[in-house]
Amino acid sequence: MAEAKNKMSVFVTGGAEDVGLATARALLKRGHKVVASACTSEGALALRQAGALPVYPDLGRASSVLSALEMAQADVVVHAIPQFCGGLPHSGEAFAARGAQLLRFTEAVAEAAARHGVGRFIALSFGYLYEAGHDAAQEGDQDIHDSEYAPMLAAEALLKDSRLNGYIVRSGYVYGGANPSTAALADAVMASRRLPAGAAPASWIHEDDLAAVFAALLEAETEPEGMTIINAAADSACSPDDCARAISAALGLDAPRFAGEGRFDFLRQKTLRDKLLDREVVISSRKLRDEFGWQPRHATIESGMEAAAMVWRMQDAVNADDFYNAYEDKAAQAIEDFAYDVALPEPVAAAETPVAAAAEAAPEPTPVPAAPPPPSDGPTPWNEDEAKREERRRRALERKAKRAARG
Repeated sequence: MAEAKNKMSVFVTGGAEDVGLATARALLKRGHKVVASACTSEGALALRQAGALPVYPDLGRASSVLSALEMAQADVVVHAIPQFCGGLPHSGEAFAARGAQLLRFTEAVAEAAARHGVGRFIALSFGYLYEAGHDAAQEGDQDIHDSEYAPMLAAEALLKDSRLNGYIVRSGYVYGGANPSTAALADAVMASRRLPAGAAPASWIHEDDLAAVFAALLEAETEPEGMTIINAAADSACSPDDCARAISAALGLDAPRFAGEGRFDFLRQKTLRDKLLDREVVISSRKLRDEFGWQPRHATIESGMEAAAMVWRMQDAVNADDFYNAYEDKAAQAIEDFAYDVALPEPVAAAETPVAAAAEAAPEPTPVPAAPPPPSDGPTPWNEDEAKREERRRRALERKAKRAARG
């Protein structure tokens, strides 16, 4: 990946996993400085291994985010934390549970970015906010009217009404090796659990391809006015069932099993997951390709799932947690000793026993006479086993006689 002409300082929200981590890596490769938010030590370790600086702001408080932006001297903000509402549709129930948090985080980050005066703001949003139609949805098409999607649409409206300039990226369903919903579906496939079925076509995008979208928008020479919506998805559309089959094939497993409709399912109110699995969610990325020259690396979901499976295999082969648990304390002590010129202890040699003294101390074993052969009146052949039994019997009688004498 070629380096960017103008190096910028970029602040990434949700940079410890999924799209945020992929974006941090992509921007670092292009020579930008990256500061990213993390919420766990494992996420911070992943960012440090990539070369980014992890910070721990409260994304729900504008003052906390503003402090992080000022520390980073951020030129651009990539708001990737909405990723927890944009994974696979099989995790739609989790999307609904975090809608209010998404709106609160977006409001705080947008306020902090406006007060700091960032030059460009790029936010992740979702292609499933379009109303389903006969053709692939394009920018400006009608949005869906459903209370389940209200927090996501409210977050977009908040950004459009702000003083920020940048892009709102409506992406297809996001998947990849660092995507939690992809890993959860893979675990369900490996456990042979029945999966929720979905046959409607939808658009998808690998996390690395979405990171490349953010990099292209960040480095675009044209200055955006206000917040502009732009779509991002791979070339081919497929159903959620095809997504599960692609995971199974990438893992070398048989085709997954899908749950059928229950007898009384029509009485149950549909959840957001049910709606996403049943809806046709296909979007067009023509504007992104024509104006910014973006091309996906993984044009099909089969290619992307193969890449995700490779990431999982690498994680299984090299477990960073085991390494740090076993060697972190020893490495820290060695570094400290080296810094203070602490000499290594001399090796302690084991005490050697003189051969002559050992020979004198050890008594010589008393030779044991062999048992005489049993008496024989004729040419009976010698039986060694019987001689041993006779010897044991004789010794037993001697021991018995000694005990009787002592008693």
